[in-house]
Amino acid sequence: MGKQKNWIKLSFCLGLLLVFVISTATVYAKGLSSEQVKQALEKYRGQSLVVVSWGGSFQEAQRKALFEPFVKEFGIKLIEDSPSDQAKIKAMVKTNNVTWDVVDLGSYYPDNLGREGYLEPIDYSIVDKTDLLEKFAGEYHVGTITYSDILAYRTDVFPEGKAPTSTADFWDVKKFPGRRSMYALPLSNYTFAMIALGYKPKDVYPLTDEKIDQIYKKMDEVKPHVTVWWKAGAQPAQLLVDKEVVMASAWNGRVEKVIREGAPIKIIWNGAALQGDSWVIPKGAPNKELAQLFIAWQALPEVNWRTSKYISYGPINKKSFDKVDPLYKGALPSDFVDQQVETDFSWWSMYYSRELELSLIHISEPTRQLTQSRMPASGCK
Repeated sequence: MGKQKNWIKLSFCLGLLLVFVISTATVYAKGLSSEQVKQALEKYRGQSLVVVSWGGSFQEAQRKALFEPFVKEFGIKLIEDSPSDQAKIKAMVKTNNVTWDVVDLGSYYPDNLGREGYLEPIDYSIVDKTDLLEKFAGEYHVGTITYSDILAYRTDVFPEGKAPTSTADFWDVKKFPGRRSMYALPLSNYTFAMIALGYKPKDVYPLTDEKIDQIYKKMDEVKPHVTVWWKAGAQPAQLLVDKEVVMASAWNGRVEKVIREGAPIKIIWNGAALQGDSWVIPKGAPNKELAQLFIAWQALPEVNWRTSKYISYGPINKKSFDKVDPLYKGALPSDFVDQQVETDFSWWSMYYSRELELSLIHISEPTRQLTQSRMPASGCK
């Protein structure tokens, strides 16, 4: 009987311990509150953090929305660098010479980079992901903005009633003649080609070998009309402004900026690729603890909307949407979700390196040769 009582007591104690552990884990997983993040940052006053982004009007917007307020509030020196470069992150980590603390990358990069050992995992005992859009709270990244790869055209070349209405129209060179520009990287090109092939946005992903083969055959059709394969975010908008091309794929925020400056350009959201950017921490970053706190701070609902005040990119914190400046309401990617293809970050994190190689080969090699012998066996199902 005594043994039975002891067993009951032991079971009761173990139950209480289990409840405590679960409760503690729940609190731990929630991350720091806004006030706790700010208190923690006060300890780093007088120190410095190297922050890397993409340059141009986007980094200018980040500077006004995030960097300058951060410096002013916490007395931490932010040293900016650009452009972001995953190859440079790899090189730094491999040589044990990491000088970047926190880097803005496309949200489809980080998972694979992290798995390969080039990124620090995000500490969700610091970063509160409760109200973040789910796909922007990854093991190795936390989102900062949503943006879209859109199609833009000159309205003085294609006036109302005679203008393209979908990314598929990029391929209609008879109805919409003129020089074109596309991104030198594959993601938006794949999306646009799938729409031109007749796929509905919801059916674009998952990509398969069969779909990718169709994509490159479709790309072969338009390739002779693409005069510039752009690499820098400011480039397609400037090409349109300078009348170097009549139509281009581009990041929506860069194009919206020149439209507001008076350029005769229009954005097409129908068939665009809905994407995002995230902050990551290179493995072995000199100030990784401070980097975690910076990421937590920029994801707070009262902070995350601020970039939208200076460029038409949307927040990733669900509680930030109602704070967006009226200037850009109706011009954010989130306002056109139903017309776009939602990028599958998981798929791209697995296959990005391979698809980038194929895309660069396609750009540089003669079209006929590529259609005959381009695709290796990939096992992508």
